[in-house]
Amino acid sequence: MNMNVFLQKLLLYVPVKMVPAFSGIFLIFFLYKSFPNGQYVSYSVSLFCSLIAAQLCAGWVGNSFIYYYSGVEDKRLFISNCMSVILLIAPIASLLAAVVSVFFVLESYVFICVWFLCFSQILFFFLSSACQADFLVKQQLVAVVLQALAQILLIVAFFRFVDVDFRYALLALSVGYFIAAFFLLFVMLKKFGVSNPFLDVGVFKDNLRLIYQYGAALSPWILGMLVVAGSDRFAIGYYSIEHGDSYLSLKDLFVGGAGLLSMPLLMMVHPFVIKRFREGVFAVNIIESSSSFLIVAFSLLWCALYFVGFDFFERITGKTIEASKVAILFAFAGVFLNSVSVYFQKRLEVHRRMKLLAYLSMISALISVFFSWVGGRYWGLYGVSLGVLLAQALYFVLVTASMFKRLDLYRSFVLPAFISSLAFLAGYVFYAGLQSIAISLLWWEKTVFWLVGFSIVSLFSLWWGVRWSEFMKATV
Repeated sequence: MNMNVFLQKLLLYVPVKMVPAFSGIFLIFFLYKSFPNGQYVSYSVSLFCSLIAAQLCAGWVGNSFIYYYSGVEDKRLFISNCMSVILLIAPIASLLAAVVSVFFVLESYVFICVWFLCFSQILFFFLSSACQADFLVKQQLVAVVLQALAQILLIVAFFRFVDVDFRYALLALSVGYFIAAFFLLFVMLKKFGVSNPFLDVGVFKDNLRLIYQYGAALSPWILGMLVVAGSDRFAIGYYSIEHGDSYLSLKDLFVGGAGLLSMPLLMMVHPFVIKRFREGVFAVNIIESSSSFLIVAFSLLWCALYFVGFDFFERITGKTIEASKVAILFAFAGVFLNSVSVYFQKRLEVHRRMKLLAYLSMISALISVFFSWVGGRYWGLYGVSLGVLLAQALYFVLVTASMFKRLDLYRSFVLPAFISSLAFLAGYVFYAGLQSIAISLLWWEKTVFWLVGFSIVSLFSLWWGVRWSEFMKATV
């Protein structure tokens, strides 16, 4: 019996996102534990400067590539033309990232470290998009494994034999991205070969115009979304806000967990929604199912973090979480809203309302910057985290309004939220029971017992709170 095509590809995409998610989580623990006070903020700000420029450069080209790839006849020439565009703008984008980073991180060699990191990320991001468009999942898996191994081994080696410094971590990340990018480039060259993009200047201009038409409004949208999500990092770095290290390390963990939960599904939902729209139907049911899954999954993740995860984090790193739990909750909620908004904006995407998306994201970005910086100045982490959360909530409401009339609110929000509340209550009962009854048990034994009991609750929550039938019906 053949498994559903959707689930086959989804199961293949899961490890593609699991490997970098788990390696990223390991690095967050390792770096936060190893760095002296204040260095994690410098590392986080430098990395985010690189990420913004890399996404701006590779994001619009990569998304345009995925959108048009299936309809292009000469795929080899199209790939060569897009790669040429990337190579032309990557050095400039990397330069901008490096210049911005030195305004927030006043350390030697930060400029060159960020430049190399951004350049390597641009190559890797675009080539990953190219492989995603052609469903080269196994090749992507090999690339992310190479990337993770190289980055982890180099960081450990640098810290052990040279010095514990965030700049060595940035250098190790760059090498890992370069290795993965070169492997993906080899895969694409082996499959499609290479064409001289300037042999036919007319075709090159046509392809450039094609990706620009779709991606022109994509750049301000990408910029807006990244600023919405990351303005707290710059405010923390600029004001040197107290307890910024623990706040940013936990937020990075949330982002890694969000990628693990949502990205494999998104990589399958996105092409499916586009395909159904070209057939004259907007797949609102799968958006509703995706929303219910994310609400339940993120709620279960917060339960695990709240009852046992934060204690585990402190014991592993040897450092106390000094950031307020309220600020941490705001950060977690902001990451959740960012993840779920990507699904609800699909209706605007398929109708190519990219300018509207860009306006919405830029408005939210301005609000995020204003409230984060004003809040950071007067209320520290509370103000910073609340500012980002308000901006994320605004963007979520605006994009959801575009398909509000077609949504089944009960299936999309009410039912999964109710199931999640029951799961949190069950988690609290388990936790309180273990604390009062199993007093003689060690901390890790209590953690294991709680996780075993809560995993059963999680399975029931996912079963009852998510409409899996919509995923089973989907085929690409």
